[in-house]
Amino acid sequence: MKIAIILFSPTGNTLKTGTMLEKSLLDRDMEVQLIDITRNKAFSEKNLEGYLKKEVKAHDLICVGSPVYAHHLHYNVKKIIRSLPRPGNGWGGLAVPFITYAGINSGVALYEAAKLLKKSGRTVVSGMKINSAHSLTKLKQITTKINKGMPGNEALPIIEALTERVGKCANINKNDYPDIINKLNYQSLKVRIKAFLIFREKFWQRYMYPTLVYNSDICINCGKCARICPVQRIEINGKGPEILNGSLECIHCASCITTCPSMAIDFKADWIKWNKLISKAAKGEGPLCSNENPKSEVY
Repeated sequence: MKIAIILFSPTGNTLKTGTMLEKSLLDRDMEVQLIDITRNKAFSEKNLEGYLKKEVKAHDLICVGSPVYAHHLHYNVKKIIRSLPRPGNGWGGLAVPFITYAGINSGVALYEAAKLLKKSGRTVVSGMKINSAHSLTKLKQITTKINKGMPGNEALPIIEALTERVGKCANINKNDYPDIINKLNYQSLKVRIKAFLIFREKFWQRYMYPTLVYNSDICINCGKCARICPVQRIEINGKGPEILNGSLECIHCASCITTCPSMAIDFKADWIKWNKLISKAAKGEGPLCSNENPKSEVY
C-alpha cells in the first residue's frame, strides 16, 4: 500500500508524530512519502496546488497532519486540503487526518479536517489526536510547562494502532470502506459552541495573542529567526528582523523567540495574566479546557 503524509509543523510536534507514523508504516512494508510543507514558499506564492501536484507521488491513502490552534485545524492546513486534487490519476481516495495539541483542548480540528477531506472527494477511514508539548510554555516567562518533550515513546502505541488500521484498508473492497467522519465529531455541544463562537483563530491571533517585538540594539543579524519562521514572514536586513509586506500573519508559535541567541525577539504581553490562564488550563480548569479523555486516541 502506498501512503502519502503531508504535514504542517510550526514547532516540530506534528513532524515528530508524522515521522513516527512514517517509520511505523515502513516497518509494515508500506511505501511512504512524507512531505513537511512548513516554511514552504508555496503558501506566500499562493501556489499550493501546483506544488502538491509536482511533489506528491502516486498513493492509495493520504495522511494530513496539523497542530491545533485555538481549538481549530490550522488555517494553513485547511489551505493544503482545499488545494488537493480530486482522487484519480495517482491521487488516492482514502484519507486520514491527524492532529497534535497540548492536551488542553483538541477542539474541532479533526472534524474540520475530515469534512474538508470528504469535500475533496475522499473517504476518511480513520483519525488520530496526539497529546503534545505546548509551544508557548517553552518561553521563560511561562512558569507552567505542559507536556515537555512530548510526543515521545508514550505516543507509539497510538501510532501503531493507526498503522494497523491503515494496513487493513488494503484488504477492504473499495465500496465497503467505512466513513468515520461522524466519530471525529466527539466533542460535547458546549465545547463545539465555544470553538465556533469564541475561539476563532485569526481573531485571537490579531487581537488576543501577544505582539511580537524585537530589540535592534542587541540583534546580531544571525538570521536564525528568519530561517525557522514556519510561515516565512521574517527577513533580515542590516538593522535586524523585518516583517515582509504581504506576508502571512504571525501564528504565535514562538519559534523565533526560542531560537534567538541574543534574546532580541520577544512577545509583549501581560505575563501575569497568561501564567494564570495557562496554569488553570494545565489543571483542567478555566475556559480553555475540554477535559477530554483519553488525551491521545485513534478513531
